[in-house]
Amino acid sequence: MERGMESRSEERLEKNDNMTNRRAHQRFKATTGVFAVNAKFGQIIDISKGGLSFRYVERQGWPKELFEMGVLYGDDDFCLDNLPIKTISDCIIANGLSSYSTIIRRCGVQFGELTAKQVRDLEYFIWANSNGESGQA
Repeated sequence: MERGMESRSEERLEKNDNMTNRRAHQRFKATTGVFAVNAKFGQIIDISKGGLSFRYVERQGWPKELFEMGVLYGDDDFCLDNLPIKTISDCIIANGLSSYSTIIRRCGVQFGELTAKQVRDLEYFIWANSNGESGQA
């Protein structure tokens, strides 16, 4: 019986390691920066060469469709536009108590195929708008 428990524990640890390592790029906590898609603006939470997550305030009447292109705004009026993106997740992270309260959502997007210039600009954006510390997976 002990051997079976060890085997299951090892399987769980291996599964957790696989979940933790599934990101292809290291994420960095953003210190500044705004992400915009379809007239929705949000504060960048973390960013990598492969994608980013941002939080935004849900507004009534906003379309629910998936995003296809995004824009990054950073310090010193830096702007990186026409980023091909795919929405990976979009969930509520804070919800007010009354029906008139603010709903804050967290959206995770993955970058599509970037041009060489977009990759260079993205690397600069990450360098200029993060503190160099890894974000949470």
